[in-house]
Parts: sequence; C-alpha cells; structure tokens
Amino acid sequence: MQDKPYQPNEVTNGYEYDRRKDTFSAPAISLEKERGASKSEKEDDVPTRGKWGKSIQSLMLCISMSVGLGNVWRFPNVAYNNGGGAFLIPYLLLLVIIGRPLYYLELILGQFSSQGPIKLWRVVPAFKGIGYAQVLSVSFVVVFYNYLMALSVFYIYSSMRTCLPWTDCNYPNLTANSSNITPAEYFWRNEVLEEDPENPDTFTHISWKLALCLFITWTLVYISVVQGTDSLGKMAYFTAIFPYVVLTALLIVALQEEGSLEGIKFFFKPELSKLKEITVWYRACEQSFFSLAIGYGNIVMIASYNKFTNNVYKDAIIISVLDTFTNVLAGSVIFAVLGTLAFQKDLPIDKVVNHQDLGLAFIIYPQALADIKIVPQLWSLLFFVMLFTLGIGSSMSQIETILTVIKDKFPNLRERKGYLALGVSVLFFLLGLPLTTNVGQHILVLLNNYGVGAAVYVYATLTVIGITWIYGIRNFSNDVRFMLGSTPSIFWKTTWTFTAPVALTVIFIYGNIPQEEGQKSSLPLWAEISGWVLAAAAVFQIPVWGAYVIYRNPEKTLMEKIRSSFRATKDWGPSDPEDKKSWLEMKRSPEEYKEKQRDVMFVSAVYNKSFEGDVF
Repeated sequence: MQDKPYQPNEVTNGYEYDRRKDTFSAPAISLEKERGASKSEKEDDVPTRGKWGKSIQSLMLCISMSVGLGNVWRFPNVAYNNGGGAFLIPYLLLLVIIGRPLYYLELILGQFSSQGPIKLWRVVPAFKGIGYAQVLSVSFVVVFYNYLMALSVFYIYSSMRTCLPWTDCNYPNLTANSSNITPAEYFWRNEVLEEDPENPDTFTHISWKLALCLFITWTLVYISVVQGTDSLGKMAYFTAIFPYVVLTALLIVALQEEGSLEGIKFFFKPELSKLKEITVWYRACEQSFFSLAIGYGNIVMIASYNKFTNNVYKDAIIISVLDTFTNVLAGSVIFAVLGTLAFQKDLPIDKVVNHQDLGLAFIIYPQALADIKIVPQLWSLLFFVMLFTLGIGSSMSQIETILTVIKDKFPNLRERKGYLALGVSVLFFLLGLPLTTNVGQHILVLLNNYGVGAAVYVYATLTVIGITWIYGIRNFSNDVRFMLGSTPSIFWKTTWTFTAPVALTVIFIYGNIPQEEGQKSSLPLWAEISGWVLAAAAVFQIPVWGAYVIYRNPEKTLMEKIRSSFRATKDWGPSDPEDKKSWLEMKRSPEEYKEKQRDVMFVSAVYNKSFEGDVF
C-alpha cells in the first residue's frame, strides 16, 4: 500500500507530525526513514548502537549488576544495624510492592526506547532532569564501589601470606589486651584503614597502599569496559555465577561452629517492636533500591541494548528472586559468624562488633575465613576474588551508563570508546583518592547515605509519576502490549500508579523527620553537611532542567509552554525504524483495535527548543 504524502502539522488519531528536528532525538528515528526510505546518507558515518549478542547476556549482566556488593557487603550491614529479622519483614514487603515493580518498569522503558536514562525522557520532556540527576548519583556510586573493590584487592594480596594477617597468629597478644576486639577488626581499623585514634574526624594522611589498590582496580575496570557490550555480556556469565559457589561454601563452613545457629535465629526471628521504627522501613526501601540497582539508570541502560521483543517480564522475575535469595544467603553467612563470635565473647549478637560504619563485611567475612581449618588462605583468596568480581560486574554497568549517555548524544564517539573510557576512568580514580585517607570511611558513609540513598527516593517517585500519571498508564500499557504482545496485569498497573508512589512518598517524608531520641550520627558535622550538598546537587538537576525545558518551549503563553513540556515529543517510541513504523501504524489504525478502542494512544508531537544545545 502506498504511503500518502507527508503533510506538515497533519494530525491523525491525536498524533501530530512535525518535520522540525528535535535535537534531543537520535538520527535513527527520522520520519523520512520511517516512510520507507533507505538509510540516509547522513547516517552512513554514524556508528550504530550495539546490541547484546544473546538475550542471556543481558540477563546475566542484569544479574551481575543487581546481585553484587549491595547484597554481600551492604545488606548484612544494614540488616545488622536494623534488628536482624525485624529488617527482613519490611524489606520483603517493600520488595514486592516497590522494588520488583520499579525494576520491571525500568527494564520496559530501556528496551522499548533503546535509549539511555536521559534520552528516555522524550516521553515527558520536563522530567529529563531525572536522567541528569541519575547520572550524577551513578557517579557517586562509581566512586565508592571501586573503592570497595580496592579494599578487596588489598585483602587478596594479604591472603597470600603464610599466616593470614587478621588471625591470632599475627596478633597473639590481642585477645589478652583487648577482649572486645577481634584480630579481624583490629586488622581492618589499623592495617587497612590506618585510622588515627587521636584525630578520627580530621584528615592526616593518605594510605599509599589503598591508593595503589585503587589504581589497579580502575585499570582492570577500564580494560573490561573498553571491550564493548558483547564482551561485557560474556564476562557476566562468570560474575553472575561464581559468587554463589563461594557463599554456599562459606555458609557450610560457618554452620560447623558452635553458636552459629543462634546467629541464624537472630537473622530470621523478628523483633516486632522494631517494626514501629520508621528508620527500619526507610533503610529497607533504600536497600531494595541499592540491591536491585533501581533508580540509577543502570537497568535502563542495560535494557536499552536488548532486542525489542526480549521477554523482560521473565528477566524481572528471575533477577528479583535471585537478588532476594542472594541477600538471604549473604545474611545467613554473616549472622552465622556473628553467632559464633557472640558465643565466644559471651556477648549479645547486636553488641559483638562496632558497626557504626559500613565495614561489617570486612570484619565478619575474614573472621569466617580464618575459622576454616583446611588451607584458609585459599578460601580467603577465593572469597575476595569473588567480592572483586561482584564489584566489577556492577562497576562496568555503572561506567557503561555514563558512557551510554555521552555516546547517545555524540554517536561519533562510539568509534572512540577507548579514549572516552580512559578519560572517565582517570577522572573517577582521582575522585576516589579521598576515600583512601584516614577519614575515608566518613566519605564512604556520606556518599552512601546522602549522595545515593536520599536522592534515589526522589528519582523513583518521579519516574512512576511521569510514566503512569503524566504519559498515562493506558498509553504505557499499550506500548508494553505492542512490544511484548500482552498488556501488564492489574498487579503491575496498581503498583505502578498507586502503591509505589504513595508508599515511597510516605516513607521518604517520615524517614527524614528527626527522631525525638535519635541515635547520634557516626559522621562529623563536616561530613553531614557535605552529604546534604551532594544530595542537593543531584536532586536540583530535576527542577533546573524542568525550568529550562519550559523556558525554551516555543509556545507563546506560560501555560501553553508548561502543557507542551509535559507531552511526549514526536521522537518518543522505538528507536529501530521498522519497529517505530509499526508502532505508528498501530496508532494510525484504531479500526484494527475496535475491541480496545478505549486504549488507543494519543501522543502529542512537540517541537521543543529546550533540547537544542544540551550538554548530552
């Protein structure tokens, strides 16, 4: 059937065609190309966007991204600080009504649009500041994730000694002199962090050993990233599977020790009075974000390289279940060892370790490794290699998120990925050096709590509001039906439109109200102020870019500018020309969907000058 000639400003079923170019769009989505023309000459020199070689690679990379340091390092620490079993109840509940639905939502958005976290917001242009804010928060995560990997490199080297340096053979007199500190904790604070007891909150020196480990880490990350999406996906096979082997072996060993079962009971038996504390719910929701990597743009980036018809529903279920299983497995290992230490010290489990900072995993895991009777050095080496691979799987995805934003804006840079990745790696290595100082743990906590934790609530809430309330759940559901062949169930629609945004808002507001008898913060004043500045720098991207979008809109009156800025641009939709053409044909032919006429989508195409001259 012959296409009818293009008519400027033609309106068909609510979709207004406009030839004027939106510079926010990718060249692959021009209307000329949709109407059957061959690839335009202007695109001949633009490198194409990569795709995963196999769907399983995307799944494995999502697993290595979501099943990472957030599970093995962060989850046990947060659970220990918030009542053990009492933490599991809100965590599992919020995972069902917030975590899993948002994870599925981000997978859909990335796969449907084939764009990174900034260009995705063609769907609601006024919200594109969310993408910039997410990239900034991902940058914060990249800084401290690679620092944690550097710590793993330090422990890998230390594991090669004849006597493990965090055992009694290295500190034979420690138990007699300091009954409340284990050799593992002593090694952590004095040999690794090089804390200054006389100036705990003041910068005095940098650890050259940690700085060297950080350099090695960034070198390996750079080599991994520069290989491209196909190599990234293949490496994920190892980074996604190997940790389960090591964690299972550690759990078996830990359960052999006396007192370990009491630790397991503490982990699974809730203290119901703790559920009244809003902080427990706040940290549980925050952990689901961090563990699943929701709200940072990473999942959108990974899914953007999927094939258009990939079954993301299956991926979302598999990954969320594996993530929960990994949290429980890692928590069981930690609490089994805590139970043993509590038995040996004759102390309550929640008093065994000074856990105000985020170093619990680097105290308890080495303790478990030291208790292994047969070649503990080998088990220690395997564990910290595992911890490093967990980190590198996540770090590669985070770096790729930042690179994707840049490459999507400047497609020609796809041919110069090596130089681009080198520049980004050097920059973040320098930004990570302050963490290698004697006050590095303060910086780690402020990056984790403020630069990441508080801000992600805002991103997640605005994302579900923008997609389901402004773009519309009916429009979005039909997009999903077009891509996957079926409409999302009532459960997904309810959680996206109501449960998630309401729960997120309530928990965020109450979680940030000062408690009457709140615990004293472990951070000095300068760190708390710095943390709120980082959070503000990220979150303020949203109103700033929103105002910019409205200001650059060509409509005459302010109300028209605002309305126009909250409508999808003509370039929203699938990036592949053939998929885009079919998608538009669905919009143009409502008679083919008579039984679902009430679901016909109305998308307003907007020429929005706010997209001219973007940084990305």
